[in-house]
Amino acid sequence: MNINDLKLFEAVAEYGSFTKAAAINNTVQSNVSARIKYLEEFFKTKLLIRSTRKIELTDEGMEVLRSAKEIQLVINRAINSITQLSSPLHGTIKIGCLQTTAAFRTPGILQNFSDDYPEVSFRLKTGTSEDLIKDVLNYKLDGAFVSGNVDHRDLEIQNVFMEELSIVTSNLDGKSIFGKLPVKLIVFSKGCSYREILVSILEQKKIDSYKIVEIDTLEGIINSVEAGVGITLLPTELIKANYSYRSLNMISPIKRFLNCPRQFIKRKDFPMEPIYELFFESIVKGYSKTADF
Repeated sequence: MNINDLKLFEAVAEYGSFTKAAAINNTVQSNVSARIKYLEEFFKTKLLIRSTRKIELTDEGMEVLRSAKEIQLVINRAINSITQLSSPLHGTIKIGCLQTTAAFRTPGILQNFSDDYPEVSFRLKTGTSEDLIKDVLNYKLDGAFVSGNVDHRDLEIQNVFMEELSIVTSNLDGKSIFGKLPVKLIVFSKGCSYREILVSILEQKKIDSYKIVEIDTLEGIINSVEAGVGITLLPTELIKANYSYRSLNMISPIKRFLNCPRQFIKRKDFPMEPIYELFFESIVKGYSKTADF
């Protein structure tokens, strides 16, 4: 077994694809398959569960993945300690965030960090809070911005800010948004915290006649709401900053649902490389003056 075998295994675990793992590592799929088979023979256990739809890690595979990342971390630290005097910090940080964060807050965070550390690159993945939490727990992401109150024993959670939410409708009479039944909720897929809060608002109002319309993109949700298809729930600041020119109406929910915490999560048990430590510090410093918890 060598370090390249573990790198190929990491790529398969991250992308869930032998083909993508091969492309990322400039090799062919047959080589990736052969090296994974070798690792399974070496560890005398099955590391991956293959199906026609996806590839998942077994419990043993998760342990090998964690060990592979720790080995790579030791190597990277050695490289950085030797070269830090002659070259700046470099590497890739894999970050997850909600589409609303990607559209509004994340670009500024990444830009500020990139200005200070131009050799560091980012790989950004968007998804629901539920999906991003799973990816962090499965070592597919170094960290993620998520919404809602996260509580997991394996995660380190950093509160970054509290965002105000608004029910968003077309530019019509907001007082009648719950008068026409069934209410259509234009939302992201299941696992989105905004969707869960919006459903809770309807339950608070004892409205059980509603239909879910799932749309995968923020722009698609905005377009559908503006066209009068239904209503949604989004950060107030996002609408004001990016969509003030659109025919939209914002309505504040009752105080219980008015604010939602935005948090940054990462695994507790995974030691950080210097670039990760600097990035996490920049998040804390960037919001320490504005966060309200």
